[in-house]
Amino acid sequence: MKVFKASLLILKRRAVQVMVYLSMFTAMFIIIASFYSEQVTTDFSAVQPAFTVINRDENTALTEGLMEFLRDRGVEHVLPDEKKELQDAAFYHATEYILIIPEGFDEALWSGNPLSLEAVSIPGTGKSYYMDSLANQYWSYVNAYHKADTSLDRTAVAGMALDALSLEASAETVRHTDSRPISDLYESYNRVQSYILMVVTLLCVSSITMSFRRPDLRMRNLCAPTTARQKNLGLFLYCALVGFIVWLATSLLGYLVSLPSLAGADGRLVALLFVNSFLYTLVALSIAMLLNYFISNPNTQNAIANFLSLALSFLGGAFVPLEFLSEGLRTASRFTPVYWYSQAVSDICDLTVLNKETLAPVWRSFAMELAFFAAILCLALAVGKSKNKAEKSFGSIRTEIEM
Repeated sequence: MKVFKASLLILKRRAVQVMVYLSMFTAMFIIIASFYSEQVTTDFSAVQPAFTVINRDENTALTEGLMEFLRDRGVEHVLPDEKKELQDAAFYHATEYILIIPEGFDEALWSGNPLSLEAVSIPGTGKSYYMDSLANQYWSYVNAYHKADTSLDRTAVAGMALDALSLEASAETVRHTDSRPISDLYESYNRVQSYILMVVTLLCVSSITMSFRRPDLRMRNLCAPTTARQKNLGLFLYCALVGFIVWLATSLLGYLVSLPSLAGADGRLVALLFVNSFLYTLVALSIAMLLNYFISNPNTQNAIANFLSLALSFLGGAFVPLEFLSEGLRTASRFTPVYWYSQAVSDICDLTVLNKETLAPVWRSFAMELAFFAAILCLALAVGKSKNKAEKSFGSIRTEIEM
C-alpha cells in the first residue's frame, strides 16, 4: 500500500494540471449545451417570417389577394420604395423577403404575357425560400384559374386562388414507445467525453509512472523490502482508482447537466451509455500504460496526451461526424477505439426497441472496445517486460522534484 499512497500523494501535488483540463471540458460542454437550449416540443406551429411587398403597379384584386395570403402566413414589414432602405433592411434582417411587383404586371399577367417579379431574399435562410414559394404558389393558381376560364374577372380569380390555397391537411403525431429518445445534447456530450477521458487518464497515469521510473528512485526501490508484486499491485490499484474517478466524474457531469432534456428517456439507454464510456475508460488506461514507457519528461507528456487525444477524437468521429469524412478516413478510423465508441453512442441513441436484433450492433461495438483494451494491455505488458530488462531502462527520466 506504500506505493499506492505515494501515487496518490504525487497526484495530489499535480491536481492543478488535471483540474485545468476538467475545467476546460466543463466550459466546453456548457458552450455545447447553449446550442441545445431550446426545448423540443411535439406541438407544430408554422413560422411567420417578416416580408415586404413593394407594389409599383396599381392596387387590384389580384395584388390585394396576394397581400391577404402573405399576411396570413407572415408578418408584413412596411418599407419605402428606396434602394438604400431596402438594402439596409435585408442586411440587418429586418425583413426576410422583399417582393417587388413591377409596373404593368397586372395587365401583362391578365393578357397572358406575365412579367417577371423581382424578389430579394436572404441567402441560405429557410424563411426566405418559404415566403418565395408562397408568392409563387399564389401567382401560379391565379394564372391557372385565369387560363381555365377567361370569362372570370380579377376578383373571382383571386377568391378562387385563396380558397384553393386555404385547404389544409390534418396531421397526428403518434409515439410508438412509452419513452422519449435520448436528447441531442446528451448524445453530443457522450461523443466529446471520449476526448477528456483519454487526455486526463494519460496525464494522471503517466505522471505517476514517470516519477517511479526515475533512475535513483528505481534503484532505491530495488533495494527496498517492497517486492515487485507489491509495487505493481499498488500501481494497478492507483490506475484503477483514477480511471474509475475520472469516468464517474465526467459521466455524472454530463448526466446532471443534461437531466432536464432526459426527462422521459429510457433509463436503460442511459445505462448503456454509461457502460460504453466505462469500457472506453479501460481502453484509455491501457493506452496510458503503454505510452508511459515512451514518456521521459513533462513536455513530452503534455504533447503526447493532447496530440493523441485530439487525433483519435477527430479520426474516430467524436468531434467530426463520420459521414463528413472521406471514405479512406472512415476505413482508417475503424482501426481506432474511438470509432467503435462513437458508433456505440450512435447505435444506442437510435434505439427505439430493445431486443436481440436491435442490440446486436451495440454488443459488437462493446466487444471491439474490450478487444482493443486486451490487445493494448498485452502489448503494454510485453513492452514493459522488455524495457525493464534493458540497460536503457535506467536512462534519464526528468521530472519536477517531489518535495
